[in-house]
Amino acid sequence: MTTLQCNNSQSARNLHKLLKLPQHNTRIVSLIVKIDFVYFLANSAATSANGGLDISRVLLDLAIILIVAKIAAEVSDRLAIPAVIGEILAGILIGNSVLGLVNANEILYVMSELGVIFLLLQVGLETDVVELKNVGRASLFVGLIGVFAPMVLGIGTGVLFGNEIMPSLFLGAALTATSIGITARVFGDLRALATVEARIVLGAAVADDVLGLIILTVITRVVERGSVGIGTIVSTTALAVVFLVITSTIGLTIFPALFSRIAKLSKSSATIPVVAIGITLGFAVLAGAANLAPIIGAFVAGFSLRRITAHERVERDVNSLGQIFIPIFFLNIGINTDISSMANAKVLGIAAALSAVAIFGKLVSSIGAFGVRADKLAIGVGMLPRGEVGLIFATIGLRTGVLDKDLYGALLVVVLVTTLIAPPLLRWRLGKEQLAIEDSDLVSQEPANGWLSVNDGVISLNTTPPVSMLVELGFDAALLVSDARPDDKMLDWFALHRNATLSWSTQSNIGLLRVLRYGSARSWRFLDTVGIISRALPEVASAMSARSSDATELDPTHALRFATVDAVCSNASLITTESDELVLAAFAKDINDAGADWVQAIRRLDLDLATTSEISLLVEGSAMLHSIAQT
Repeated sequence: MTTLQCNNSQSARNLHKLLKLPQHNTRIVSLIVKIDFVYFLANSAATSANGGLDISRVLLDLAIILIVAKIAAEVSDRLAIPAVIGEILAGILIGNSVLGLVNANEILYVMSELGVIFLLLQVGLETDVVELKNVGRASLFVGLIGVFAPMVLGIGTGVLFGNEIMPSLFLGAALTATSIGITARVFGDLRALATVEARIVLGAAVADDVLGLIILTVITRVVERGSVGIGTIVSTTALAVVFLVITSTIGLTIFPALFSRIAKLSKSSATIPVVAIGITLGFAVLAGAANLAPIIGAFVAGFSLRRITAHERVERDVNSLGQIFIPIFFLNIGINTDISSMANAKVLGIAAALSAVAIFGKLVSSIGAFGVRADKLAIGVGMLPRGEVGLIFATIGLRTGVLDKDLYGALLVVVLVTTLIAPPLLRWRLGKEQLAIEDSDLVSQEPANGWLSVNDGVISLNTTPPVSMLVELGFDAALLVSDARPDDKMLDWFALHRNATLSWSTQSNIGLLRVLRYGSARSWRFLDTVGIISRALPEVASAMSARSSDATELDPTHALRFATVDAVCSNASLITTESDELVLAAFAKDINDAGADWVQAIRRLDLDLATTSEISLLVEGSAMLHSIAQT
């Protein structure tokens, strides 16, 4: 890669233009001036006598990138747009296109490559082999159509605009992926993760990831060979499949025993995650040696590491490293982007055409959900965002020389457009007020065998309950999900009434106390997924959200646990049939510690005045409760 040289005079001219801002932006201007001045000083002393690498400049580049990346993520979150969009735009801002604070160089290239490795390792760690087997017919067909329809349309569009077959192949391949993270967040915000639409889309997105990586490998290999013969395609596809099968088999069969042995022999808690990352890099090297994309190896490593006992520890450590390296990848995309070349008519024309076929190709994928009672348009919209994987495709195309700057810029526009429009469209489609229409087999009396039953590890509704049972059955099911999984019919029932008004009763308090005493992190995940927490106890939802966004907490299940409650319930001497107030006080303290309104949360339980007063005294003045929380 050619290292771009700094152009201080151009940066100064851009900065002078920026200084013509209104008076209320003087703080921003002052900050930019200070950053640019520091950068100028560092850069002016950057060239060493022998022309070697200047560590000071590298460190300054990294400092700017990491700080700007965090600011971009925070601003994006407040504007309700995906963080990846904010990070790319921030990269454009600090790159040569605007301020010229950071230039593309080999160090950033290597670190951005590590960012891609960690990104695919995370994707692999989040891919459950059991879920992959159970994605269902609808998810599988939606995923297949969602890969091949936009790919064929993208290739055709590339050829139509006069491009050769090789660049056209890359254009089509870049349109195949779906960003599971962006779609999952929107479904979660709308309390719609339990809907059949969400289950189909998220299952299809998992299939998309695997198919997309295989296609990327095949296309890259074909491009390197310089021919598009049937033999090349078949041999490359076979090589990719064989590599995936062999490495996955090795990982899934050997890793659990290997890491169990390491856990017994090692004295440091950091040994397992360090070895896991080392193995990931080794798998990436193996993929490269097999003439496949290194990210294939990283994905397989993550996919296999999920089966080890300590996968949660590995996942949280990888997430911590990813917080550093992954934003570098996205900012580096912006830094390498020449926005002036993206403004010409040719690029905009290709981008518009590719955006149209990218959107149409994903919308038409919803026909794969035939025979399923679901909102097909919502499924299609949920498949729209390209996000991270689409950017990886585009970056590899540019690096291999297959895509020129015009085609790369057009693809970048497609990724930005589809990623930006998908969340509001999905909110519009799912956010409409839905009438809670009861099924024809609704019964008002609990059957003799109860509302719920568990068979072969699956929780089922024995009949269709009235909507008034939402809270009670939510707590009952939450206790069962620790050792079983809910079936589709039960999830559909909760999803049907996701906008219904919930009623709280004495039975609801009993259910809450049972979950506090005997539930697990899976219990709270279930209650959050079906929307019981956000509607019945919004303060608890606020506390869980605050803890999940705590960057200092590395335990991925931390947001789904209540430390003081766990401490109280683990002390057998404190738990009696008359200790409800103590458990609720511990619950209130955990809510308060997360910065949420515990007083309002307790009021929602509709307790009598004496009980409420006792809980308040325990929270505010009990030395015992505070000492328990600190043990």
